[in-house]
Amino acid sequence: MQPSVAPTPFSVPDLPTVAPPGSVVLPPVNAPAGPVVAPGETRMTLMAPAGMEQADEADWAVVVGIALVAEIGLLWGVACVGLLRRRLALQRAVSGG
Repeated sequence: MQPSVAPTPFSVPDLPTVAPPGSVVLPPVNAPAGPVVAPGETRMTLMAPAGMEQADEADWAVVVGIALVAEIGLLWGVACVGLLRRRLALQRAVSGG
């Protein structure tokens, strides 16, 4: 029976051992580099047709433009509401209400 030793703050826990190299299965040396492509075809045919459209290049610009217009519109609306509240408060103060 081993005597129990209190662990110190700097002690390293017991780690599992690494498997010996003989038990690891490696791929064969002459394995093919990638997927086999049919004769006369290219790897581009493996992509979805929707991803090959040329019109996709400007979509991000449209989204950013719509977001900017919406943000400017919202800020304009908030500014108008704030200005209206100030004018109403000024009219109430002048009229003594």
